[in-house]
Amino acid sequence: MICVSIANIEYPDLEKELSKYEMLELRLDLLNLSEQEYQNIFKLDKPIIVTWRYGKIDDAIRIKALKQAILQGANYVDIEIDSKPEFVKEMMAFAKINNCKVILSFHDFNKTPDIQTLHHIINKSIDLEADYMKIACMANTKNDVARLLSLYENHQNLIAFNMGDLGKISRLASLYLGSEFTYVSMSKDNNTAPGQFTNEELSIFINKI
Repeated sequence: MICVSIANIEYPDLEKELSKYEMLELRLDLLNLSEQEYQNIFKLDKPIIVTWRYGKIDDAIRIKALKQAILQGANYVDIEIDSKPEFVKEMMAFAKINNCKVILSFHDFNKTPDIQTLHHIINKSIDLEADYMKIACMANTKNDVARLLSLYENHQNLIAFNMGDLGKISRLASLYLGSEFTYVSMSKDNNTAPGQFTNEELSIFINKI
């Protein structure tokens, strides 16, 4: 599946586009929608991921927003694996009680770590009993792309790809190596990570293969 990251858009503009998408990631930290507008989205017959990236807002606010989204019907919640242990524990427990799958995610916007570090991250997610592990790292060389994609040989329930221009191919390749979905942007002017295809671009590539 192609998951469209939703961010930095007002609801009237978003509503016009929703029917085009098969899966959504709601970046709660980059949206300013009303409770009713969120309810309208969760009523759609589409898989929905919710996440609120850490860094600018207190964890208590993040937890409250994510829990509300889960209760409204989110199918997945994305939690950074490097978050505070108590945050991870509380959110994972709440998600599992409410039949929401947990994606533990790791992001490195500067580099792709060595293979030992990548395996350690995945094994940590397995120990924490996550449903999926997402790894998104910046590609500075072609070897970075090859190293990250090699993870699919030994791991399941993995969503791994590189960011940046060199990493664009990995976003498509991941679908054929075992990833259940990959992430795209709504448009070129509204991406949430470097190197994202737009929904339209990736759909065209897939249809040609």
